[in-house]
Amino acid sequence: PLGSGLDNPVYALIVYDGKLIAGGGFGQGEVKSIASWDGLSWSSLGSGLDGQVLALTLYDGKLIAGGFLTLAGSVEVNGMTVWDGSSWSSIGSGVDSAVKALTVYNGKLFAGGWFTNVGSVEAKNIAAWDGALWSSLGSGIGGVDWPNISSITVYDGKLIVGGYFTTVGGVEAKNIAAWDGSSWSFLGSGTNKVVNVLM
Repeated sequence: PLGSGLDNPVYALIVYDGKLIAGGGFGQGEVKSIASWDGLSWSSLGSGLDGQVLALTLYDGKLIAGGFLTLAGSVEVNGMTVWDGSSWSSIGSGVDSAVKALTVYNGKLFAGGWFTNVGSVEAKNIAAWDGALWSSLGSGIGGVDWPNISSITVYDGKLIVGGYFTTVGGVEAKNIAAWDGSSWSFLGSGTNKVVNVLM
């Protein structure tokens, strides 16, 4: 086992700075929602995060965490935050709900989840960060009550998103779709169930 483990579910894992980083809904002592394993023990990253971590990725040499997040210490983060090795900070003004999936594509950070705005930009459940500004991906995803993106990966030079939706960019796409950097396309006839994981 890894020490005494963590007291609630772990939803995301990644390696950062030679350590295993776990994100989830746990909280014991000073370790809140995100923890670092050095091979011997768990430790906190700063004062931890308020909420649940659902996704982790690396961007520009830094650790990015997304989820149902409100605060990183005393910093308001709104759905996602960045750890530079010593402190947490916000990524712009964040999103208006939750981030469920993160990845990097064409030099940008992509966030998917349940949200309609990122900062002052309307972005339906997916948005891109270029290091300074957020942008939307066309008209995003929709077509159902509570549409959301729960998984993202890169395949064949395209960004692939999975989740719960029936339209993307105004065209029919059942729960899985591809973004080529400028437009959306569907993948065959899609799936008849939610796509929760993409590798």
